[in-house]
Amino acid sequence: MRQLGIFCLEFPHASRVFIEEQASHLTCYQPKFLMRSQLKEIGYQGVSVQDSDILGIKQKLFTLTRSPLLFKKSSLLTELRLIHAHFGPDSIYALPLAKHLDIPLITTFHGYDITTHESNFIFSKSIVAKQYLLNRSQLKKSGAVFIAVSRFIEAKLIEKNFPKEKIIQHYIGVDTQKFTPLAQKSKERYVFCVGRHVQKKGLETLLLAFARITKKHPDVLLIQVGAGPLTSMLCQLTEELGIKDQVRFLGAQPHKKVLSLMQNAEVFALPSQTASSGDSEALGIVFNEASACGIPIVSTLHGGIPEAVLHGETGFLSPEGDAIALANNLDALLSDRTLAKKMGHHGREYVCEEFDICKQTAKLETIYEEVVEQWIARCK
Repeated sequence: MRQLGIFCLEFPHASRVFIEEQASHLTCYQPKFLMRSQLKEIGYQGVSVQDSDILGIKQKLFTLTRSPLLFKKSSLLTELRLIHAHFGPDSIYALPLAKHLDIPLITTFHGYDITTHESNFIFSKSIVAKQYLLNRSQLKKSGAVFIAVSRFIEAKLIEKNFPKEKIIQHYIGVDTQKFTPLAQKSKERYVFCVGRHVQKKGLETLLLAFARITKKHPDVLLIQVGAGPLTSMLCQLTEELGIKDQVRFLGAQPHKKVLSLMQNAEVFALPSQTASSGDSEALGIVFNEASACGIPIVSTLHGGIPEAVLHGETGFLSPEGDAIALANNLDALLSDRTLAKKMGHHGREYVCEEFDICKQTAKLETIYEEVVEQWIARCK
């Protein structure tokens, strides 16, 4: 079995569970994790700059220099056939290591890393952000393949002058055996939302929309999972709108709890929008997870969401920031359970066909094979 290095600056990360999910469904490649900082124990072999690091000095040096020599010598590294880095900034740090090992580097772009305005990276206090901008041209030249998680991201990569011949559009997929509909749901009726409390998620619009339908649907709750810098503002808005008794902010929750809440929901709603920084939703795996559970979606015509949610078939999409249209779509599904059930059923079918993680990971391994073969042929 060929050895694959999966590179992440920090791992594991609560908001990036999809990386582990993808790794766990590989069948032809054995994943090894390469990290600057390992945040906790993982169920895979790996190597990190953090290993034998005193006072974090090596990690700080790596952030500044990107030097592959800061990784300890390990047979794990020399056995790798290729490196797959998730997110553009992380890939900038994987590039010197791939060159040092003389193996190809594949980069997956997930959204903010290609949609955020360059000025935000320029004025960021983050060294990683500045390294990303300084070395992105080098990545364009030396990276073997750039995977776009949606057609929307593919277009963004082309717009940012990444070599078109190196770009492959590939959906990550979800576990349709884990995300499944329930035969019997909870009697409690609620609209469910998962998303960080940041501008991009459009939660203010969701609250404004929900406030418009609470009198017509007094028995329906809005349950929201997530946290972030806008939490206080959102809680205050809930009080100002007079809907505090029908809205529950649960904060961050374990993956199993989120799954249970999703499966028992009547509607899933997340009205994502373009942030002032340019940050946009690449696709939104959470939409695929909800559809896999047979839940109809209410969202927006934004980013890659129309690729995940088929308007009028698996859910309803409205313009960004349009609380009135969003409220009408919520009302339509809450008022017509037959329609909601039909859309949820179509959503499940669509995800099983287009986004099943076993199918998508098999396609990913085909990409790996082609990249490795081309690299070997080039080196002969």
